[in-house]
Amino acid sequence: MSERNPSDAPLQGIVVVDLTWNLPGPYASMALQALGAEVVKVEPPKGDPARHIGGLFAALNEGKRVVTLDLRAEDGKRELEALVRRADVVLEGFRPGVAARLGCDAAAVHAVNPDAVFCSISAWGQEGPLRDLPGHDLNAQALAGVCHLGRSDDEHPHGLPLPVADLSASMAAVASIVAELYAREQRRAAGQAAAVALDVAMVDAVVSWAHTWSRVDLAADAARRMPGRARAVAGRWLQRLDRPRLHALPHYDVFRCADGRYLALGLVDEQHFWRALCEALGAPRLGRLKMPTRLLLAPALRRMIALRLRTASAEAWFERLGRAGVPTSPVLTPDEALRHPQIAARMVAPSGRVRAPLAQRRVVPRPIPADGGSGG
Repeated sequence: MSERNPSDAPLQGIVVVDLTWNLPGPYASMALQALGAEVVKVEPPKGDPARHIGGLFAALNEGKRVVTLDLRAEDGKRELEALVRRADVVLEGFRPGVAARLGCDAAAVHAVNPDAVFCSISAWGQEGPLRDLPGHDLNAQALAGVCHLGRSDDEHPHGLPLPVADLSASMAAVASIVAELYAREQRRAAGQAAAVALDVAMVDAVVSWAHTWSRVDLAADAARRMPGRARAVAGRWLQRLDRPRLHALPHYDVFRCADGRYLALGLVDEQHFWRALCEALGAPRLGRLKMPTRLLLAPALRRMIALRLRTASAEAWFERLGRAGVPTSPVLTPDEALRHPQIAARMVAPSGRVRAPLAQRRVVPRPIPADGGSGG
């Protein structure tokens, strides 16, 4: 690791050797690169399978140095060893046991470079009864409970179109690697040493998200605030609230407008937002309804909202509801999103590439200390 100016990108001087393919590992190394790291991507002779998934490889690997190595051949092993010697981070995404067979597991890496942070990303993790089974994003979603949360009206479970298991594992890896690089510097300052291997599992990352969200219980909250007679009448409806979660709310949904475009309303339990929405829709008396009543009357209220929004274009409603302070947004395609001024300004690089989803960073100058002050 070379010396760097603290005002530079946080990971400038950090070298990452990336042995991963497809999505989770390459997305993690893309984020590390966005933080300033130099990424050397090692591909097998047949190439990363992502090269055959339209647009994916370019989106994840722009700016990385790509080398092709056959890790089953002695020449490939020697070239990898040379890369590992100067690495701060080694990232691998094989099924457990495969890295050891190829001579690039934690033990092999640390024999060459004990200071390297070694990180594995796999479907199920390096330990446990499923460790040797293959698995992709949908498998992790299913095991973690995500498919259950996404079930349809007929109780059929569904996976989410966005690969949340892959991407949550990517960001878990980034956070863990950055934390370990910091810990490494603290150990160095204390004269200590430790060879560290990080074990990131896709299922671990997404089960944390699913479990957190599964604690949301609109039915119990509504029942607590309903009189006993109302609870009895609404019993069957309350039982159904476990499936749609927030989407059970009549004002947390996507609605079609007069021009065929769609608008998303994102009101949760905020009474002031509900009042503002009802005022804008021309139904001010409904603004007095409290959350339990809105849940009980959700089908009728959703129909009312839908009919009112059908009277004007999505753009007109967005402007009107925005002025009223209602949480709303147009429903865009991914390409339209990149052209939106809010997203284009923050997430699109001059080259047109979409940036990694990291905090927007700026260096804040320290104030000049008063005369005689230490400044620290």
